[in-house]
Amino acid sequence: MFLDKVLSLIPSDMLVELAAETEVDIFSKKLQAEVIFKLLLHCLISHKDNSLRTMESAYETLLFASINQNFQKKSIRYNSISKRLSDINPAYFEKLFSNCVSLYKQYLGKDQEHIIRFDSTIVSLSSRLLKTGYNLKGGGNAANIRQLKFTIGYSNGIAEKVHFFTSQSHTSENVALREVVLIQSVEDKNRIKVFDRGITGRDTYDEFTAHGIRFVSRLSDNARYEIRQAGARNSALPINTASVSILSDDLCYLYGNKGKKSKHLYRRIESVRITDGKRIVFVTNDLDLKAEDVTEVYRRRWDIEVFFKFIKQLFNFSHLVNRSENGIKVVLYVTMIAAILLSAYKKETKQPGYKIPRLKFAADLEAEIIKYLIIKCGGDPEKMNAILLCNSS
Repeated sequence: MFLDKVLSLIPSDMLVELAAETEVDIFSKKLQAEVIFKLLLHCLISHKDNSLRTMESAYETLLFASINQNFQKKSIRYNSISKRLSDINPAYFEKLFSNCVSLYKQYLGKDQEHIIRFDSTIVSLSSRLLKTGYNLKGGGNAANIRQLKFTIGYSNGIAEKVHFFTSQSHTSENVALREVVLIQSVEDKNRIKVFDRGITGRDTYDEFTAHGIRFVSRLSDNARYEIRQAGARNSALPINTASVSILSDDLCYLYGNKGKKSKHLYRRIESVRITDGKRIVFVTNDLDLKAEDVTEVYRRRWDIEVFFKFIKQLFNFSHLVNRSENGIKVVLYVTMIAAILLSAYKKETKQPGYKIPRLKFAADLEAEIIKYLIIKCGGDPEKMNAILLCNSS
């Protein structure tokens, strides 16, 4: 059954082994990391608006009790959950996320993308409520707002890499995105890195090129450049695609904000959008891709925007269940694991979008648990609690 295949991405042995490896439960006997993980995962999938109160209530349900058979406790208070989230070692959840990514790639088999998209999303909250993070520049209300930046590398329908930034230095994408792309490229130089105009530094382009990192991005319409070879990659222009008409494809030096010229040559591909005639300029250091393929690679960058919208709207990611740095990291990693499971479910059921698959995934999971309980108690509902207590002992 496809649900079993999806859930196999989190084998129970892995939860136990990682707890021992990270010593996450060494000072806690009541709220083990496995319980926190299962409770968060259950609430993210089953409840659109998750909160500490929701988790407290969900813990006492028969549905969660059947998931949480290894650790039984009649009830738990929301403030105990909050304290544990603040104190728990997030390394357990980070390693669990990394393992799930690896297992998901194995599950995909040969269905691998040749690109990885990078972008950031911001979560803001009053500085009275959020102590970590960086302040917005400027006076007035801006001084009372703190922000957190989450930068991810997205491919194969999931966030493969997740980075959490709280320092003022990472407000600029020239810093945050550059750092994440370089980290990712140590492990994977084969895939093309795709990002928006957040990276504007020509020295960053040169750094990527020097490290053999292929990228596709966009340039501002008024960005200065010096053509060294016009029409270098294409002799038959214009080229029309489904979305744009490509007018030029030139090898150029690019100039930065202070007039400094790039060390390397880059392809500057100018086009106009067919629907409204808007000019769009692409940039890449890949000299082999066809111009139309460059525009298609960049067009697929939009998938990461859809992903951010999904986790904010359907997993309530903008709402911080816990406002400590530890708690934020834990929820971040569990949210990404939930997204991995949902992506696997979408693939198995061949359903588009996120909203309906999430609802069906939650319903299917609940139905499977109910079937399990009915079979175990021989059709007698009075035996359900006894079965659960017996399994937990």
